Amino acid sequence: LFYHIFYHFGGLNQRFLNISPKIGWIEPLNIYAVVVTRPSERKTPAQDIMSRPIYSFEKEENKRRKPLVDDYEMRRDVLRKKLANMKDMAAKPTAKNPVSLDDITRIQEGLSALESNAVTPLRLLADDTTPEALVSLMAANNGRMGLVSDEGGIFDVLAGRYSSGKANLDVFLKAYSGSPLRVDRKGRESETIEHPALTMLLMVQPLVLESIMNNREFEGRGFLSRPLYSLPKSPIGKRRYRTQPIPKEVEEDYMAAIYLLLSIDGEAQTIKLSQEADQEAERFFNRLEQRLVDDFSEDMEAWAGKYHGQVMRICGIIHCFQHFQEAAQVPVSLETMKSAQTIGEYFLEHTRAAFQIIGLAENQESKDAKYILKRLMKDGRQQLSKRDLFQLCDGKIRNVEGMGPGLKVLVDRGYIRIDRVSTGGRPTEMIFINPEVQKVQ
Repeated sequence: LFYHIFYHFGGLNQRFLNISPKIGWIEPLNIYAVVVTRPSERKTPAQDIMSRPIYSFEKEENKRRKPLVDDYEMRRDVLRKKLANMKDMAAKPTAKNPVSLDDITRIQEGLSALESNAVTPLRLLADDTTPEALVSLMAANNGRMGLVSDEGGIFDVLAGRYSSGKANLDVFLKAYSGSPLRVDRKGRESETIEHPALTMLLMVQPLVLESIMNNREFEGRGFLSRPLYSLPKSPIGKRRYRTQPIPKEVEEDYMAAIYLLLSIDGEAQTIKLSQEADQEAERFFNRLEQRLVDDFSEDMEAWAGKYHGQVMRICGIIHCFQHFQEAAQVPVSLETMKSAQTIGEYFLEHTRAAFQIIGLAENQESKDAKYILKRLMKDGRQQLSKRDLFQLCDGKIRNVEGMGPGLKVLVDRGYIRIDRVSTGGRPTEMIFINPEVQKVQ
């Protein structure tokens, strides 16, 4: 969790700092992280402690901004009202109050200039939101936002809302890579974000993750290939009542580090690699390229294709925590590059486990076999025809013939046998469930 939070804060500064592993390649520093835990893992207290400096910074910054925000809103409202009155007067000219188009243009230009330098309250974190509301939040905060939740509510929204195939994932797809995002809605002004930067830290229960990973559109559009997944070992059953508090000096150092990162401002700056780090990044790429052929299942290919870039993002974030405001002036060291690879290996293995647990790392035949067996066990009959089984599958499998590969897996593993039985007409293929399987179930 500590590292996840670090990545999250790196994402808040993504607009101003990015990393260039080589010429022509710019990688942003925002991270999507999904931590999968069981209920009662004390996620909320951990999140509160780690997020406290962000809310504290936000509160202090908004207190400082308040006079500026009030002044901006007053000037904006006056100019808007003045512009509306002048337009109305121009539409109904009188001798007493002549208004020229030049006068209107001058006020409009002044209002546009004011709004282009709007002073608004700072918002750094979101929790319970929708994709549409998230776009508005980002547009109002220079294109940046951190989405942090210990319940994974946004996943619930996505799973329920888009299960019918009406996915609107643009904000999550584009804000990961920093691609321009434009949203047009009927009855509202369009919202354009040139360089969106979204960081997600979601702590979800296994059932929530399963609902997302089993959504074929999410998988097809590449949503599942973006997060780093973590499945920490559960401490339940081994926890102690009396624990040592966080040392005061550690808490103070942590808060100071977060404040320094959140205070980075100015034009976008790019972190460069030292010669040694550059050579190590190339060696890492070559090793990974060989692994892509044999070490990753088909379902993990998309995630693995982003793995090198993910490690570069982690490298940039570690570098920011080492050098803060000077991060763009100091090249990344070899040690930092190797540290990023070590952390990357952690996420690689946990992501592999997440895909395997949910079933995405299995081939389609194995997936179908598990589904068919589940339906057979729920039905409870000792034997049934293929057509009866197809009806049990409730449209999950397209046709009777489509059950063939999954049934073969079950036959090969001894779960069932299939015999052709004469019924007085055409022989019927009957499925017989192994009694031992039913005993285990």
